[in-house]
Amino acid sequence: MGGQTADQGIIKNGENIFRVTDVQKNKGGKYLHSGTVITGGFSVGDKVETTLDVERRNAIRRAHSATHLLQKALQNVLGDHVHQAGSYVEADYLRFDFTHFSAVTPDELRQVATQVNDEILSGLNVDIQEMPIDQAREKGAMALFGEKYGDVVRVVDMGGWSIELCGGTHVDNTAKIGPFRIVSESSIASGVRRIEAVTGKLYLTQVEDSYHLLARSAALVKAQPAELAEKLTDVLQNVKTLRQNLDKVQDQLMSGEVERFLFAAKNIGGLKVLTTTIPNVGTDDLRRMGDKIRDKEPDCVAVFAGINGEKLTFLAVCGKEAVAKGIKAGDIIKEVCAVAGGHGGGKAESAMGGGKDILMTDNALAIVDDIVARKLGI
Repeated sequence: MGGQTADQGIIKNGENIFRVTDVQKNKGGKYLHSGTVITGGFSVGDKVETTLDVERRNAIRRAHSATHLLQKALQNVLGDHVHQAGSYVEADYLRFDFTHFSAVTPDELRQVATQVNDEILSGLNVDIQEMPIDQAREKGAMALFGEKYGDVVRVVDMGGWSIELCGGTHVDNTAKIGPFRIVSESSIASGVRRIEAVTGKLYLTQVEDSYHLLARSAALVKAQPAELAEKLTDVLQNVKTLRQNLDKVQDQLMSGEVERFLFAAKNIGGLKVLTTTIPNVGTDDLRRMGDKIRDKEPDCVAVFAGINGEKLTFLAVCGKEAVAKGIKAGDIIKEVCAVAGGHGGGKAESAMGGGKDILMTDNALAIVDDIVARKLGI
């Protein structure tokens, strides 16, 4: 009930064993135990022994008590408008939904977590009493908005710092909660936020896993964990330098390719028209190649076919003088791509498209001279 996951354990009668995985209260007030018969069988009237999974129960207690501290800390940091809008508590894990009008900032989350951990370290005694609801209200007990309560209620008082009506299981001192850490904060609906957090052994397990991951990462770059940030900074700077050097080499190689392509260009109506196929090239490099040629030769019309695996990409570029004479890359690319079973488009200076039939690449490039001549009226 109330978002707290059920206890688990064993019900047995001699060699007959039933493992309980869930317990729910029905409308008639009966507690229904769900699970699996591991061995034997059971009959009405059997006398049985029950064994509780105490370690799991203690972990649930830690998380549930931390939820109460969390709600109070949220109200202290964000304001009294914060109210619970739902919760889920299991072994050393909690999910808490609350009303708030905006995302909780990292600084606010730090303040909330600090307050919770401070009250854990303070070792507040947890006093649980049943009392008339009017007395509970006088005591300042926090109740869930819209929840119906009977004449007698159960009050969980954590050293006077957090006082709530609650029917769940709790530690008897906040120090037993152990470390607390918020792992996420998010929006789940308009005006409703969600915080997820861990406590106790789950927190310790996550910290240990994080340390081992940090140690493995440090070992990869031959550093101690404390030196990892500095070492990674050096590695990233080296990678950046290598990429810059690689880009320079690629630019030089590309410039050489541009000169070679221009040497083979045809003169059609005073324009330099060139077509070529470039294997193993990506679209970004194809664009860079086209930009270099267009910027270098204002009177050029160039169409490239880039083949990368099974992918066929066409790029057309036109220099300023070519565009002034009515030659547009977008018009050329549409006709070229169509020959290879594809389509494309773009602006007058640059256009790109794709083809489906790589075997038609040469045929597609072969029509470029005729397109230019036709548009020039030659």
